[in-house]
Amino acid sequence: MVVVIGDAIKFQNYRNTLIQNYSNKYINVTQQIREDYRLLFDKLQYDFDKSKSENLSKLNQLYKIYKRDRTHFNVDKAAEELNKDVHFGSYQVFLINKDYIIEDASYKTDIGLNFGNVMEIKELMSSIFTKKVAIDISPIILDLITPSSIPFKRYFIKLSNDEKYILQIAFVLDFARELKAKYDLIKNVGLIEFYLTNDSIQRIYFDKTFDKTNHSKKFLQQEGWEATKNILFQLANVLSIKNKQLEALTKLGLKDLINNQRRIHEVIDEVFRDDNLLSSLNLSQHQFTIYSITNGLFNKSTKTNLLVKTTYSTESLENDIQKTFIQAVTQLFFILSILVLIYLFIMKRLSNPLLKMVDNIKNNQYSDIRNIKIEEMAVLNESYNALHNQLNKEIERSSNILKDKNQFIADTVHQLRTPLTNIMMNAEMIKHKQTDKSVSSYIDKIDSSINMLSNFYEDLAYVASADTIEYPPKNINLSDFLKKRIEFFSTISKVSHKEIQSTIEEDIFTNINQIELERIIDNNISNGIKYATKNKPININLLQSNDTAILAIRTYGDQIKDKDKIFEKNFREDEAKRGLGLGLNMVKNICEKYHISYNVTYEDGQNIFTYIFQSSILSL
Repeated sequence: MVVVIGDAIKFQNYRNTLIQNYSNKYINVTQQIREDYRLLFDKLQYDFDKSKSENLSKLNQLYKIYKRDRTHFNVDKAAEELNKDVHFGSYQVFLINKDYIIEDASYKTDIGLNFGNVMEIKELMSSIFTKKVAIDISPIILDLITPSSIPFKRYFIKLSNDEKYILQIAFVLDFARELKAKYDLIKNVGLIEFYLTNDSIQRIYFDKTFDKTNHSKKFLQQEGWEATKNILFQLANVLSIKNKQLEALTKLGLKDLINNQRRIHEVIDEVFRDDNLLSSLNLSQHQFTIYSITNGLFNKSTKTNLLVKTTYSTESLENDIQKTFIQAVTQLFFILSILVLIYLFIMKRLSNPLLKMVDNIKNNQYSDIRNIKIEEMAVLNESYNALHNQLNKEIERSSNILKDKNQFIADTVHQLRTPLTNIMMNAEMIKHKQTDKSVSSYIDKIDSSINMLSNFYEDLAYVASADTIEYPPKNINLSDFLKKRIEFFSTISKVSHKEIQSTIEEDIFTNINQIELERIIDNNISNGIKYATKNKPININLLQSNDTAILAIRTYGDQIKDKDKIFEKNFREDEAKRGLGLGLNMVKNICEKYHISYNVTYEDGQNIFTYIFQSSILSL
């Protein structure tokens, strides 16, 4: 019974490992797909964002054309005049009457559309007619979808001078070639679906499975909201209805959902907060589904995201689980057979060869027993030797894989050094030579990302070399060193909306290697920036107490629940936050090397990491 239970537990552990490895593999694939489309979609949103002022100018131009032509106003001629000398995108013109119906349009498909059926749009247009709102700008939406044309539009509206109509223009960018080219490169990795999310959720089709009736104005009809309703239900199933706003939306009928458009964008933002992924493994349906969203630099201003749904076949995982099960059953049968044979031999008092064989098994030695007269023992001996040889081969193979992995990490660190240095140097040149203040925030974000990448590189380099390179200690001015590291992280903290405040006594010295001291300080500050509450200060204090130096890093946030495990390798308090789980373990190892005392406490809503160094005097 003990053997059976043990074998079952072992199989379950192997099964969980297989599932985890499979999940990690395809999560990494999905993250790469998301990052590729994040860059592409950022470009699209940037194109819309940079055209905003020109779009508003075109809206004002339409206002003047309508005022000029009065009763002879023609939407087609007006559209032709707006598009004159336009080389980037195109413009469409619409006239919306006081019944909220598109009375005339240069884009003929939309003539006759009634916005009065949608409460939120009706309220918006009513505020235009009553002059409570002067101009309104819509999110980016999709219009008529075909395999060869994927036009994205942004609408601008304003009241005409005679107050009879709402004048509307649509700025149109066709992004079919860029999106489809990227889709053709990745479509074979699994079933990939893309949805544009703002006040509704629209499917983007790249092949001939599209429905020609599925276009942006379908939100005026209930059947056009089936895609939105379907995705909301899918997300709810993955989350098991843990989001109250999402739960409320899934309970609405289609008509009520249409009249609650603003909430959809807010709920999607909440569900995918901090760029997290949502995944669902369903072995009975042979599917592994992952949902992700391309939050970028411009989605806040355009109020639009790209939702990526990837579905992978679990056939390979199921085959591996089945093989593991067969191996477990075989192993169980083999072990039980050995136990039966041992029992029989003991009963027959034939213990000498058996004891020798057991001793070989116990010491993991090759069994050299010869001339075994009993057939069962001979078979057992041969089977053991075969397994012994197989085990040694697997050990050798695993050892080689470990060596190759370590070499790969070392080579990767080496290869990263030159391009990272070039990026940092060129970024610094751009920062000093750029005079346009309007892009300073973007430069800060680039600078922040480069600093984070540099910090990650230093962690990786230390991990790769810690076992092979000696790091000799020297007398270091801890006060000056800490100030420099705080200055290094100033841009990162600024971009993350977290201010670093410090109180540092001057000329405190300690005996430690500079690289290892940097790893202790950098990992604590970067963790504070990553996990602490936004718009709350990160307090760093360094003071001298007799012959010790006390460094305390205080950050506002949720209390760390498992303080004993926070310094363990691969442990993360918040699994939703991505990371390698190596930073604080690295800090722990360095502290133990230099006999630095470390601990974590919680006080006044702050997590406090405290490190006590042995202070020293400056060498003369």
